[in-house]
Amino acid sequence: MKYLFSGNTVLEQRYDPRYKTRLAIFYGSRQHKLMTDYSINMSTGGIFVETGKPMPVDTVLYVEFMLPTDDMPISCKTRVAWTNKPGEIKSLDHPFGMGLQFLDISLENMHAIRDFIYESGLEPTW
Repeated sequence: MKYLFSGNTVLEQRYDPRYKTRLAIFYGSRQHKLMTDYSINMSTGGIFVETGKPMPVDTVLYVEFMLPTDDMPISCKTRVAWTNKPGEIKSLDHPFGMGLQFLDISLENMHAIRDFIYESGLEPTW
């Protein structure tokens, strides 16, 4: 990820495009008590979860989801990198929800996501 500065504002620019995909996402602050929502896009670095109740930025969450091409769940810790919520719209291209950055995703799971994106022919949304 690359950061650009404009005055006192930090603008984020991604190197990895996001790919549209709708997956059931299980997430929560504790692995034993998970909520369910759906993704709208993902990359090997993170996933955007559509939810009417996004968690605060920098909240650490446990996430688990299945790729349609794989039998093993992907699970890792994430960090809420940004939110899109009523009164604080940051992207008109996204519904209400939160962008999650993968923190401790395994190399094997990262490759599984990359392969899923490639094999499914998903188009980048940047």
